[in-house]
Amino acid sequence: MRNDYIAVMDSGIGGISVLRALKDAFPNERFLYYGDNYNAPYGNRSVQNLLSLSMRNIDYIKSFGVKAVVLACNTLSVNLIHDICAYSGLPIFGVFPPVESCIIAGEKTLLMATVRTAENYKSDKNVDVIGLPTLVNSIEKNTTDLSRVDFSKILSESAVGNFINRKGYYNTVILGCTHYEFIKNQIFDHFCPQKIICGHFFTIKIVEKFLKINKSSVNYNDFDVLFVGENSLLNQNFWEKSGQSILKTTKKL
Repeated sequence: MRNDYIAVMDSGIGGISVLRALKDAFPNERFLYYGDNYNAPYGNRSVQNLLSLSMRNIDYIKSFGVKAVVLACNTLSVNLIHDICAYSGLPIFGVFPPVESCIIAGEKTLLMATVRTAENYKSDKNVDVIGLPTLVNSIEKNTTDLSRVDFSKILSESAVGNFINRKGYYNTVILGCTHYEFIKNQIFDHFCPQKIICGHFFTIKIVEKFLKINKSSVNYNDFDVLFVGENSLLNQNFWEKSGQSILKTTKKL
């Protein structure tokens, strides 16, 4: 079996935002997408439970022949990337909220993330951190019509502090969950920040370094995305119908 694929793994549709960025950057690569929608959201689960799920999912993904895995999930990346790397024996790349760069720049910043990710970051004078326990679930339930996600209501139910309703209060809002990319417009309308950022850019850079070192493994012939797992059809439909797909995808399992 050829180890052709770069696997992209997430708790559901969130990682499709990372898949899109990867496919933009590396159009000649073959990608495999696994979304564990059934167990979403990951951000409310214990670290031990997440490790157990990840080990199972890695074993499944490896059966297709992969050369690297992108954890397209901030929760897994922040909490378990080293454990998953040790277990898998594969190159593992993560997606991390770029909090440090905002702190260095002295920008007034809001980090929105899952509860499990938010626990790894502390609020300070320039950074507010909010863990949202229900937002991912709402996004997963409304894949066919994301306008049904009531971001402002979910935020008011999950967060405290007057800052959550201050338009223009933040220079930067960091999306600390890959699912949040799909409601970026709602988030922008609520906060009106100067910019909204995520960790995709840094993930692309490190994958690029990996591919340069492993030139012989780059595939120049196939341009497909293979969706696998129990929810492969759901994820592929979202990829194609939400405008994320760049190239025609023809395979699913």
